[in-house]
Amino acid sequence: MTTLYLIALLLVAVIAANIVKPFIPRVPEALVLIVVGGLFTFIPVFKNFELDPEFFLFLIIAPLMFQEGQGISFATMKKHFNAIFQLSVILALFVVGIVAFVTNKIQSAWPLTLAIALAAIVVPTDAVAVKSMTTGLKMPKGLNQSLELESLFNDATGIVLLDLALSVYREGHFSLPNAIGHFAIVALGGLIIGALASGLIVALRLYLSFHASSAQATTIPLNILTPFAIYLLAEHFHLSGILAVVAAGIVHNYEESRLQLIATESRVVSGTIWQTLTTLLNGIVFVILGLSIPRILKFIGDFGFNKSFALFWLAIIIYAIMFAARFVWVSFQKQDRLVGFFGKHQTKDRIHRAQIFGIAGVHGAVTLALALSLPNTINGRPLPFLNEILLIATLVILISLLVATFALPKLLDDEELAYSEEELNNTRSEMIDSAIIKVEQRIANHDVKTAIAQTLQTQKLTIAQPNPHSEQASIALLTKISDQLQERLDQMIEEGYDQDVVDRYTRFLQRGLLSPAISRHPLVRIKQSLHHLRHEIAWHTKTRTFTKGQRQRYREAMMEKDPTRAQQVREWKNDREAMLSLNKEMKKTADALLANVLKEELETHEHTENVAPVRKLLDRFFRIVNHDYRKKAVAVDTAEYVQAFADEYSYLSVQLAAGQVKPAVANELYNEINQAQTLLLMEQENHEE
Repeated sequence: MTTLYLIALLLVAVIAANIVKPFIPRVPEALVLIVVGGLFTFIPVFKNFELDPEFFLFLIIAPLMFQEGQGISFATMKKHFNAIFQLSVILALFVVGIVAFVTNKIQSAWPLTLAIALAAIVVPTDAVAVKSMTTGLKMPKGLNQSLELESLFNDATGIVLLDLALSVYREGHFSLPNAIGHFAIVALGGLIIGALASGLIVALRLYLSFHASSAQATTIPLNILTPFAIYLLAEHFHLSGILAVVAAGIVHNYEESRLQLIATESRVVSGTIWQTLTTLLNGIVFVILGLSIPRILKFIGDFGFNKSFALFWLAIIIYAIMFAARFVWVSFQKQDRLVGFFGKHQTKDRIHRAQIFGIAGVHGAVTLALALSLPNTINGRPLPFLNEILLIATLVILISLLVATFALPKLLDDEELAYSEEELNNTRSEMIDSAIIKVEQRIANHDVKTAIAQTLQTQKLTIAQPNPHSEQASIALLTKISDQLQERLDQMIEEGYDQDVVDRYTRFLQRGLLSPAISRHPLVRIKQSLHHLRHEIAWHTKTRTFTKGQRQRYREAMMEKDPTRAQQVREWKNDREAMLSLNKEMKKTADALLANVLKEELETHEHTENVAPVRKLLDRFFRIVNHDYRKKAVAVDTAEYVQAFADEYSYLSVQLAAGQVKPAVANELYNEINQAQTLLLMEQENHEE
C-alpha cells in the first residue's frame, strides 16, 4: 500500500509541475520537476526517500527505452547503423576512457575500476530532457536526430561498462579478451533476445487482432506489458535488459509499418496510452532526482566542506571533460556519413554544431538509475567511495541541466513558427462556420440542425482563450434577428394567419426573447422555479390530485360539470395547434436568418462567436413556446455528423488549394477533425449499445 501511495504522490508531483510550467515558460520542464520533487520532500512519506534501483530500471527506464525504440524505424536503423555505432559505442568508450583516466589521477585513492564505474554512470545522455530545453528553439537539421540515436543506445553501453567494471572489481583482475567477450555477449545477446521475444509477441498480437472476441482488450494490454516482460526475460539470462527493450521497440515499429491501416483503432488507443505514459515516467524521473536532494545534502554534511568542495570541482571537471571530448570528436570527424548530422568538415557550421552537441549531452534518467543501482557491498565488504560516486553523479546531472538551460538559448535561434495561434484559431472558426452553413442548407429539421451546429461549435473550445466579443454583440444580433422575425410575423398576417394567434405569439416573442438580460439571471430562474413549484403544490393539495390518473379524472369531472370550461379547453387546443404551427415556421425563419448572418460574417472575415449564444437563446425560446421546458436529446443520424465533418474537410481542401490556408494549419486542423470524428463515432456507438 505504501508503494501505491508513493506512486500516486509522484504522479501528483508531475501534475503540479505541469500546472506551474506555463507560468515560467523559459525554465526547462526538467528543472521545474526537480524543484517540485525537492518541495515534496517536506511530505512525511518522502522523508529519507530511497528508491530500489531494480524497481527504477524495471518500472521506469524499461518502458521509456521501449517507447524510444518504437520511434525508430528499421529503415532508419539500417541507414544510420554506422553513425549509431560511432555515437553510441565508439564515442561512449572514448568519453569513458578519458573521464576514468582523469578521475583516477585526481582521486588517486580510488581503484581504477571504480573510476571506470563512475565514467560509465555519467556517459548515458538524455535526449528527452534536451527536447524540453529546446522547445521554441531551432535545432540544426540532423543534429537532433543524432542526439536521439546516440541516447537510444549509449545507455546500454554505460550499463554494460558499469557491469564490467563491477565484475572486475569483484574478481580482482582484468582480461581484455574476457572484457570484449562479456561486452559482446551482454549487448548482442540483449538485442537478439529482445528482437526474438518481441517477434513472438507481435505474432501473438496479430493473431489476437483477428481471432480474439475483444481484440482491443487483449492486444493493448499485451503491448503495454511487452517491455516489462522482455526486460525480465533478458535480465534472467544476465543479458542487457535495456538493449532488449530497445530492440523490442524497433521490432514493434516495424510491425506498425507493415500493418498500415489494419487495426487502426487499437493502434490509435495504444499510441495515446504510450504517449501519456512516457510523459508521466519522464516527469517522475526528475521528480525522483529532486527527492534525492536531501540525501545529497546529507552526504555533503557528512563529508565536510573541504571534501565536498573537492568533489564538487571533480564533478565540474568531469562535465568539462565530457563536453570537450564530444566537441573534439565531432569537430574532427571526417566520415561523409556524418555530414548530415554535423555539417561539412572544417566549416563554421561544423564548429557551431560541435558546440551544441557537446552542451546537449545532458544526463538524466539512466545516469540516475545507474548511480542508484550501485551495490552497497561486494564480496561481503562495503563498496568503497559509494557515497562519493552518488554525489558526483547527481552533481553532473544538475550541472549538465543548468549549463544546457543557459547555453542552448544563446547558441540556437528562436524557432520560426509555421503559423501563429491567431491564424489557427481564425481558420478553425471559419471552417466550423462554413460546415454549419452547409448543414443549414442540407437539413430541414430544426432540432437536428441545432444539435449538429452545437456539436460542431464545441470544436472551438479546443483552446482556452477569452472570447473577444462582449455580451452586447450577442444582444445586438438577437435584437436584429427578433426584429426580422417580427417582420415575418407581419407578413404572415397578410398571408392569412389568424390575427389573434399572431398577436399572442408576438407577445411571447417580446417577453420571452427580448426581455432584459436580468430575466435570464440564474437567481431569477431559481425564483421563478420556486414560485411555480409553490403554485403546483397548492393546486394539488387543494384538488387532492397527486397521480396522473387522479388528475385526468378530476379534469373530466370538471368539464362535465362546466360546459363553458369544456368549450374553452377545445378552443385552447385549436389555438395551441395554430401556435405550434406558427412556432415551427418561426424556427425555419430563424435558422435561415442565422445562416445568412454566419455567411456574411464569414465572407467579411469577422468573428462569429456571437452567433452560437444567439442560436442557443432562440432554441430555448422555441422550446418554451412548445411547452417543452426540458431540453430533450435529439436523435441525429451518424451519417449526418460524418457529412458535417466532410464539409469541414472540403472547406480546408478548397482553401488550401487556393493558397488561403497554410499547409501546417491545414494539417493541424485535419488532425483535429480526425480526432473529433473518431471520438463522436465512438460515443455514438456506445449510445447505440
